[in-house]
Amino acid sequence: MRPVALLTDFGHADHYVGVLHAVLEREAPGVTRIDLGHGVKPGDIWDACFQLRCAWPHLPAECVVMAVVDPGVGTDRRAVVVSAGSRSLVAPDNGIAAAVSDMTSAVILDWRRMDLEEPSKTFHARDLFAPATALLACGAEALEFGDEVEIGSLQACPLPEPEESPSGLEAVIVHVDHFGNLVTNVRGSDAEPSATATWRAGRTSRRVGTYGEAQPDEVVLIEGSAGFLELALNCGSAADATGLERGDTVVFSKGER
Repeated sequence: MRPVALLTDFGHADHYVGVLHAVLEREAPGVTRIDLGHGVKPGDIWDACFQLRCAWPHLPAECVVMAVVDPGVGTDRRAVVVSAGSRSLVAPDNGIAAAVSDMTSAVILDWRRMDLEEPSKTFHARDLFAPATALLACGAEALEFGDEVEIGSLQACPLPEPEESPSGLEAVIVHVDHFGNLVTNVRGSDAEPSATATWRAGRTSRRVGTYGEAQPDEVVLIEGSAGFLELALNCGSAADATGLERGDTVVFSKGER
């Protein structure tokens, strides 16, 4: 049986996550389940895409991922299963389904073709996405669920890409983590070790290899665990120290080889 991974914005204060686990256990008894997280900001598709991209490389082969942050639940937005390598992604077609690379096919989830009762207008995760995930975990083929659609027809992932400019590589802060680290959309491998980051009012941060290399109260540039460059403050919050937020611009110098 294929393992299942879950990513939602449901939190843990209510019964929603527990119900997802109950449906998966009912439809795929004994299936291995991995909670990637349920603390995505409510309705925040951008955050869901970032979290999914960071987790994706570490998931088991053959994993079925159910990623549900779905402010359009009950509307005419599509529900899909995307194949990417040996993994499957079950998600709403609101940008999340297009967040991963190496996609090879996409199929619309049709509850009628899946012999399901009509899903509620407010809990497709329980009534549509979880049953589809369980079926895939048990060996079903995505084409059993509905019609195939072009990958290019999926709603684009909202995460921005860095852009080249005369002053350097213009990055965007795409995530502020629990520690206050300001994560950009530039990978460490795309900037030279001597590169610096310039942010608000010309302030500059040097690149370091570890948090411990930073001086007290110094905001530094470091490659985080997901491979993206981030502004960080050792034993403190770079977000608080800089006033920067998600969506703000950081410019990386080209550095020297």
